[in-house]
Amino acid sequence: MFDPNDLGSAAIYRRAYGEAARLIEIARFDHCFGRDFAAGIGGNVEAIRAEVHRRMGREANAEAVEMAVTDAMAGRSPRW
Repeated sequence: MFDPNDLGSAAIYRRAYGEAARLIEIARFDHCFGRDFAAGIGGNVEAIRAEVHRRMGREANAEAVEMAVTDAMAGRSPRW
């Protein structure tokens, strides 16, 4: 279960939210550059989800990462 009072989980959530939000923003343009554009994931929701999980690593709280990606894709502000 995700505990918002756990600073480690909250930090993972914020980092994952930032990664997802950046990838979503990059998907809107065809003239970007850098590692996010080079990933070539476009606007594919599942590809963005998988890329954020990959970038966060196996040690990251999967529930926090999933919550962050879902919030970013829905256009919501970060929870914490």
